[in-house]
Amino acid sequence: MLLHPADFPYFTFANLDRFSTVKHFVTCGNSAETDINLRSVGGAANRQRLAQTIGFDINRMVTGEQTHSLNIAVVTDADAGRGSVDIDSRIPCTDAMITNCKGICLMVLTADCVPVLLYDPATHSAAAIHAGWRGTANGIVGLTVKKMADEFGSKPENLIAAIGSCIGACCFEVGDDVAEHFSQWPDTILRRNEWPRPHIDLVLANRIQLEQAGIPASNIESSDECTKCGPYGLFSHRRDQTLGRIGTGILLA
Repeated sequence: MLLHPADFPYFTFANLDRFSTVKHFVTCGNSAETDINLRSVGGAANRQRLAQTIGFDINRMVTGEQTHSLNIAVVTDADAGRGSVDIDSRIPCTDAMITNCKGICLMVLTADCVPVLLYDPATHSAAAIHAGWRGTANGIVGLTVKKMADEFGSKPENLIAAIGSCIGACCFEVGDDVAEHFSQWPDTILRRNEWPRPHIDLVLANRIQLEQAGIPASNIESSDECTKCGPYGLFSHRRDQTLGRIGTGILLA
């Protein structure tokens, strides 16, 4: 990912930066110089700053009530502003959103879970996905690819995918109850032999599912930064028990 040290610092992906028809971002963590928590008391003001930095209308941002579900919302112009600066108006019980409406910014919030962005330059449509370990185990990214095909006619081979910063296999230690959900996965995903307790590679799991859904491997880019131990001080619930959140978003220009 490429770091943009703007007023509201953020990262972008090279594979999405190639397209002038879409904007996207992955925000940073917390620093001594500036508060960039999108879920803090000042979260509404910080979202305004983010919108000004990226260049979109805050009144057209949309977020969902993330509940580790497999629910996918089709976002239209009528949804503009839902959850933009508050929580009450969020789309209920929604962990993935898709749209083909210009100017609608879809944003998911994470602090160890996996954020995934999809863009289809052929149908000019996009998706933002929140994939925790439950969503990953149950295949939410593949379901979102299918939903884009059903709603917009997207072909998986045209999709560009970006997997944002999340907790890495290095730090995602799990108990046997969580490991059981990945018991049928290869040992590159459920890694039992490198540490005293099982670890799960959520990035690789989502990458594999995107490829299985038909997205070419060359169209998928992923962050290498672990939210718990990486150098950028990204928000990590595992590390800090923090309420801070990273925002990962996409909008059609």
